[in-house]
Amino acid sequence: MPCTRMAIVSATLHRGCARFQRRMSVATEGHGRGRRVLPRVNRVVLAILAAATAIFAIVGAIRLRQVTTPPPPAAIGHVSAAGQQVIDGFGASGAWWSGPVYGMPVATRQDVGKLLFSSSGLELSQFRYNIGGGGVGVRTPWKVAPTFLTASGSYNFGADPAGLYFLKMASSYHVRDLIGFVNSAPAVFTSNHQSCGGTLIRSDIAAYAKYVTNVVVGIRRHFGVKLNYVSPMNEPDGAMSPCVQEGMRVPVGERAAVVVDLGRDLAGRAPWAKEIADESSQVAFQLMPELPRWVHRDGAGQYIAYVAHHTYDYPGPRVLSAMHALLKRLGLRSWMTEICCYNGARFGYQYDPTMVSGMWLAKSIYNDLVYGGDSAFQWWTALSPNLGCEPASDKGCAERANILGRNDGLVYYDINYHQDGDTTLYTTKRYYVMGNYSRFVPPGSVLHRVTGLPPGLEALAALKKGRWSLVLIDDRAPNSPQFRVAIALPGHPGGLRLEASAVTSQSASWARVKDVAVSHGGVVSFPTSGQDVISLELGAAGASA
Repeated sequence: MPCTRMAIVSATLHRGCARFQRRMSVATEGHGRGRRVLPRVNRVVLAILAAATAIFAIVGAIRLRQVTTPPPPAAIGHVSAAGQQVIDGFGASGAWWSGPVYGMPVATRQDVGKLLFSSSGLELSQFRYNIGGGGVGVRTPWKVAPTFLTASGSYNFGADPAGLYFLKMASSYHVRDLIGFVNSAPAVFTSNHQSCGGTLIRSDIAAYAKYVTNVVVGIRRHFGVKLNYVSPMNEPDGAMSPCVQEGMRVPVGERAAVVVDLGRDLAGRAPWAKEIADESSQVAFQLMPELPRWVHRDGAGQYIAYVAHHTYDYPGPRVLSAMHALLKRLGLRSWMTEICCYNGARFGYQYDPTMVSGMWLAKSIYNDLVYGGDSAFQWWTALSPNLGCEPASDKGCAERANILGRNDGLVYYDINYHQDGDTTLYTTKRYYVMGNYSRFVPPGSVLHRVTGLPPGLEALAALKKGRWSLVLIDDRAPNSPQFRVAIALPGHPGGLRLEASAVTSQSASWARVKDVAVSHGGVVSFPTSGQDVISLELGAAGASA
């Protein structure tokens, strides 16, 4: 240790001083003049040695303090005392994977529930159930979604055992918001009588609204599950004409009628279910120019609990801020209800389970909440088979990026499990980054902005019943120097204490954050490195855990 070295040097100097004094005494013995000079020489030498010893001691003490005391924060952020929107939750879709995964062993299905809904998993507070259109014309077998509507016009609520299994599972975990969404109406309501490539027939809008309400009522009656929200159209700007999945077009001029007719039916027969719309694919090129043209026509706005939108144009802060301003002028709130498949440049093929895609998701959630003012963030599909490789024959391939798969899932599975026996569920860094939000920012939290952080760092704060949540994104380059960041939380003269923490990085997944310090005045500091996503939960110092 530095202080030990200083002590050795000081002792050495003292021993040298003693030897010097003895030699001087011998050299001047018998010379009266020399004896008169020696005391003055000794006093000077001793003064010099004492000063040197004191300097070494001071330097040693400083070095010891540097070794034992954490460095001061290199960045200090401040949480605004003013709250923003109330967070409704974080979720994902059950579309497409429910059928294949339902065929796996019961233990694997139960593991899905733990991964998505349990306190040891994502603790999702929202789950999107796909109200299927029957898959007529769809060319991808595992993307066919059964419909409850029969050819005779009656309803068979046993038609979708797989989808309902996971919907009931979400309900059993007390997921707060269960959302039914439609990619395509049953073929009887579309212009080409298929579940893809067609348009909702205008003259059938009232009948279609009644069908959706019948589904909501029937699911509650037969299974005891309430759909809290219903979305009657999904990406109505396109019809999914290649027919690799379900989809239907709903022209701008018909959207108000769909919302009004369904809103009236739900109010009369299923008042527990509210409506969201219209789930446009893109913010800048579809939602913003199209929404003002229909949302208040015929009073449609009164039936919309939230404007639902997707972000497949991958909008940045400027576009999202403009969207938020538009919705505020229209008197509407918003949810971000679908996103996936970013390959580093655009929508496209790529499977990347690493922190590169994880950091993109972290920043996407941050932008949607902070700049877009969204109250909820919902990932596209919770599970996907689009690994782009065969993990049963290529061990470890699920941990590597490739250009053949898709970044469309949080968790992945092998769709060929019937042949190769692989029923493993493969998690990604996106899964864990999602949990940095969904586990730490519960429904009912009020969002607060964090300012003052240097470039490369962003953070948001949320407050619920006296508990603060912080999510920090360190987007600096990998292997950037570690330093401490401090964030000052308002209104806590009694102090705070750390109750939970998690860091996700390339080498860690929900690991405990080390060396977190909380001052009496409500300033929390902790170390961060490049490509980290760090979440903290803090409660009042005097409160019980």
